[in-house]
Amino acid sequence: MPADAHASLAEYLAPLPAERRELHTALVAAVGERAASAPRVHALLFVPGRTHPHFEDSEAVFWHAAQQLMLDVDPAEGELPVAWIGYDVASRFSGKREAQGFLITDRRLVVKDQVDGIFGTAAPRQYPLFTGPAGAAAAAAEITESSTAAYDWTFASDLVDTETAQSMTALLAELLVTVLETLARRRIALAPAPETSASLRGRVRELGLDNDVKYPEDAKHAKHFAKLAKKIPCDAGERVLLAVTGSTLMGVYGLVLTDRGVRSKDLGSDPVVTPRERISPEAIRIDPEQPQRVILGPGEVHELPATLDERRAAGLVTLLREWSAGRLADEVR
Repeated sequence: MPADAHASLAEYLAPLPAERRELHTALVAAVGERAASAPRVHALLFVPGRTHPHFEDSEAVFWHAAQQLMLDVDPAEGELPVAWIGYDVASRFSGKREAQGFLITDRRLVVKDQVDGIFGTAAPRQYPLFTGPAGAAAAAAEITESSTAAYDWTFASDLVDTETAQSMTALLAELLVTVLETLARRRIALAPAPETSASLRGRVRELGLDNDVKYPEDAKHAKHFAKLAKKIPCDAGERVLLAVTGSTLMGVYGLVLTDRGVRSKDLGSDPVVTPRERISPEAIRIDPEQPQRVILGPGEVHELPATLDERRAAGLVTLLREWSAGRLADEVR
């Protein structure tokens, strides 16, 4: 019987081998325990067997989301849905209730942020769970950043504000760590980390930052870099790799990446510099109090241009984390 023909999660799990059912129980228990102390967006969190604060039919709501998300994108035999962080929206075309958000299984993260249209189904995106040499937390952070950097919150604008979106992202990372750690303890093999570009500029392209990044040899930005050299000066011999900067009538501002570290300037303020050795890759994140600032480590805060939206800022965080960890080759032309 195809998985989407099952009327409930219990019915779906029943024919699976005992060890798969036992693994599902263990994963759900671990996720439920972590959720109790994780960032609070419990109204949007659905875990099988866990009492929901608002919905008595949360088991049916969860299975509805699993059917639409997991089963629509090449489900593996016996795949185990573990948690859904999301919401329902009504299609403007059909009025059908459609699940959006983040579904965690034992094999992947499935994400949907669009509604079906007249001309076809809006397919969810999938991000395979993987393990890497840096451990579960680093892998979870990478999966979270990849999935949320491309997430379109448009259809949830009446339900999810910026603070809630940030809490959902934090919760997603927490739960992914739990799933990866639980699978590792049980010696469940996962795929290795997906391959990405090992060059700085290649990674810029993969992260969709081409339109936000300026390179010093680009003739059309020559005047801009001349102004940057005066407002955000470098030391002798220091080479600019790229700039994520803007300009107003008050001057240029934003962030410059060099071969020695990160420099930035806010309008009306003095430049700030963080040498490469003071950057903590695992600590890099957008400032939760100031979304136009990025934190590179304790006390190391830098300004971003106002044109950089939440999705692209998340992409820049990924770029800076990978570069500072030595995973990306510097390129100067």
